Amino acid sequence: MTNMRILILITKSNWGGAQKYVYDLATSLPKDKYQVKVAAGGSGILIERLKEAGIEVTSINPLSNKVNVRKDAATFGQLWKIIRHERPDVLHVNSSKAGILGALIGRMLSVPKIIFTAHGWAFNEERPWHQRVAIKFLHWLTIILCHTTIAVSQNLKDAFKNWPLIGEKIIVIRNGIKSTAGYGRDGARQALAGMFPQLKAALAHAVSAHKSLFWVGTIAELHPVKNIDKALEAMASLKESRFIYTIMGEGRERARLEGMIASLGLSDRVFLLGHVADAFQYIKAFDAFLLPSRSEGLGYVLLEAGMQAVPVIATTVGGIPEIVEDMKSGVLVQPNKPSEIASAIEFYAEHHDTVREYARALNEKVKRDFSLEKMAIETEKIYRD
Repeated sequence: MTNMRILILITKSNWGGAQKYVYDLATSLPKDKYQVKVAAGGSGILIERLKEAGIEVTSINPLSNKVNVRKDAATFGQLWKIIRHERPDVLHVNSSKAGILGALIGRMLSVPKIIFTAHGWAFNEERPWHQRVAIKFLHWLTIILCHTTIAVSQNLKDAFKNWPLIGEKIIVIRNGIKSTAGYGRDGARQALAGMFPQLKAALAHAVSAHKSLFWVGTIAELHPVKNIDKALEAMASLKESRFIYTIMGEGRERARLEGMIASLGLSDRVFLLGHVADAFQYIKAFDAFLLPSRSEGLGYVLLEAGMQAVPVIATTVGGIPEIVEDMKSGVLVQPNKPSEIASAIEFYAEHHDTVREYARALNEKVKRDFSLEKMAIETEKIYRD
């Protein structure tokens, strides 16, 4: 039997949850059963890592989430050529723009199986109502065009439970990760301090002042949906200087967040570290991992924190409650509520034994329910169904 040809398509090639999903899936599928190729927008880290892993990857025109008729038409033509040339048995599309264009071309070229993975719904972001309605219709159309849609959380599937013609088309396959080793607490702190002089100075000052630091950290794209500004407001309300906050990630919100940090007087204890390669390796540096998102499909970074047994504070949005159980394996707060974030941080700083128990419970749940092997096996079943 010849290997099944899989073509995975994704809108952007930067590094985020959807890109990690594509990388993990492409590199974990058995090579004796599948011939995997990837097409990704732009020329980002995903493409570099796939090539290093021996996966054939094609860079396509950068796909924007905004509608641009001229650019979208050019990308449509490029995708048409790629899909017609590759003749995949399975076309696996990811994210909104790649999803609708890829699914439409796949149908026109009679691809035997078209799968769409929904990592999140863009209509959950803060937008004018008419944009949210239009985006939800396009997502529904993408699901119609595809043979199967994978939702990475039950919450994502439930968003379309009352829409016609798609009831049996959406299945839930939650994201999974493999067990990974990272730095220990002291090693992670030393490594980050070595990379960022301003952080090194803050840590040295704490030592000289005999202060016991409580270190909060976030790994996220600097995008409005991640709600970092609310986390900054929470930090400003924590008057004790022992609380420090670091954010690993890059994005369009950087300038605005830098302005907020300065205006709130947080420059000596809040640090934007930018993109940090393999950021999960340093996650044990944090006394608490914070994800303040206003919308989230599932939250890969929470799985990474759980795998490393790091205590978690996160918002009650999307699929996050499917990972973290409030006051049992972490603390869940309402989105857009800086006061609740601040209270959770103070609670963690004062209840060390309880926090360790939360971290242990989350670690056990992630290992049990969110393995990469489980995700790959369930996805293979969809490929071969």
